[in-house]
Amino acid sequence: MQEIIETQAVMTCSVEETRDWYAWNNLMPPKPDDFHVVGEVKVNDTRIVPMLFPKEPQGINPEILMLQLVLIQQPSVGLPVVTWVQARYDKVLLNSTYKQVWIFCEDEQIADIPVEDIY
Repeated sequence: MQEIIETQAVMTCSVEETRDWYAWNNLMPPKPDDFHVVGEVKVNDTRIVPMLFPKEPQGINPEILMLQLVLIQQPSVGLPVVTWVQARYDKVLLNSTYKQVWIFCEDEQIADIPVEDIY
């Protein structure tokens, strides 16, 4: 019997639209503090999942977090339907907070988000 193994595929980031980006430093007790970014990405297939990863190199300003948007095609059954899907990034803050987030698709900056401090 032949076994078929399906894997995830990283797709070229050709995002047409994004919306509703929001970033915040959660500084409410108890410690540790944490950081979050959420937004929506328009995709043309229900199997596509947008994900955010730290961009390399990160840059020289520690108050600006640079994130790379990556589209992952899941190996499940899906529909070729245009839909909005949430992208999210979460991180525990150690010694500092962010003031700004830049989102990139390939080498193009697609969002510039101010960061809100939540006490």
